[in-house]
Amino acid sequence: MSVQAWQRASLPMLILTVFAVAPRHGYGISQALVSVGLQPVKGAQLYPALARLEEEGAINAEWEQGDSGPARKVYEPTPTGRQQLTDFRAQWQMFTQAVQAVGSESPSTEESPTIGSTS
Repeated sequence: MSVQAWQRASLPMLILTVFAVAPRHGYGISQALVSVGLQPVKGAQLYPALARLEEEGAINAEWEQGDSGPARKVYEPTPTGRQQLTDFRAQWQMFTQAVQAVGSESPSTEESPTIGSTS
């Protein structure tokens, strides 16, 4: 799987992570991801993801007048979105730990929580 595919799969978490720093407009989200070494996100991927997050109540959008151009939507997280980010990060950590454990020489004998379980 390519980095771009992983980025697409984790886009909601990435978007909420960007908002944890500051509210942004669509282009600002893409630029924030590029600034840390990820690929630019195309509008065809970004705006549907933003719409889903808004429908879920994870983000709010407000129209803001641009400095030198037309108004644009600026997005920010809601308390629900902040909780989703906390949950995404916990699930991501469990997933990456499980991936790293695969193939290790001494597998854990302790019962580990199943990824995606709520317990």
